[in-house]
Amino acid sequence: MNVHDENEIKKEFQLERLIFFSDAVFAIIITIMILDVKLPEMEKLPSELVARDAFLRIIPKLIGYGVSFYAVGELWMKHLRIFSFLKEYNPQLLVINLVFLFSVSLFPFGLSFFFNSGLFIHYTWGVFTYIGIYYFTQFTQTMLISYLINNKEELCYKTDTIETALQWKLRRLDYFAAPIVTILMLSALYFDLTPRISYYIVFTPIIIYRVVANQLQKRYYPHYKQERITLLSLFGKNKGIPMPTLKNKKKATHLHQKTSK
Repeated sequence: MNVHDENEIKKEFQLERLIFFSDAVFAIIITIMILDVKLPEMEKLPSELVARDAFLRIIPKLIGYGVSFYAVGELWMKHLRIFSFLKEYNPQLLVINLVFLFSVSLFPFGLSFFFNSGLFIHYTWGVFTYIGIYYFTQFTQTMLISYLINNKEELCYKTDTIETALQWKLRRLDYFAAPIVTILMLSALYFDLTPRISYYIVFTPIIIYRVVANQLQKRYYPHYKQERITLLSLFGKNKGIPMPTLKNKKKATHLHQKTSK
């Protein structure tokens, strides 16, 4: 085995460590979130009525956990797609990835704060903290995508398709959406507005943004419905853009080495 092969094996091993570490953080976060969903304290032998009432009281927490599980799972799937293009890494990429993982690790805190804020619908701090964490993760993941695209020749395979596969024209809007939503939430809290007015000020732009984003997605990325993982997609064939496989990566590396000689 020559020096070049040894360096390639070492590089692949380091990339696997980076991906495994990221996957482990996601798995731990999802596990921690469910720990906050607990039945209220009951007597040792509760009646059926008491047990039923206790279960009904945790249904909002179960729904909140389900929503959070979906959000974290969606972030993980996007992270998987992003890193499927990776062939190299550098210290800057490691730092940005750590910042992204830090933002995702705040989900258990946001969910716990949301649950323990009493009547959370009337307590804007809990709701806005959770929303702020969600948009923080969107912002940091957009930073990760941006860095890879700006350095795709050095770090990525399939440089001609990465922008389309990661929907960059749409994702870069998060650079504006996240700060705007944050400013609106902080303004509502600073001026001590009523929950009804606060939610109107914050959620109206979010809804408008989602509608506009969906229209842009249909225009620039008409294949996006085939790439989304939904309950219906489990019963049909997914014809979306395939992610780079290990076999394709080796072919791309071999082709790159041929053209460089």
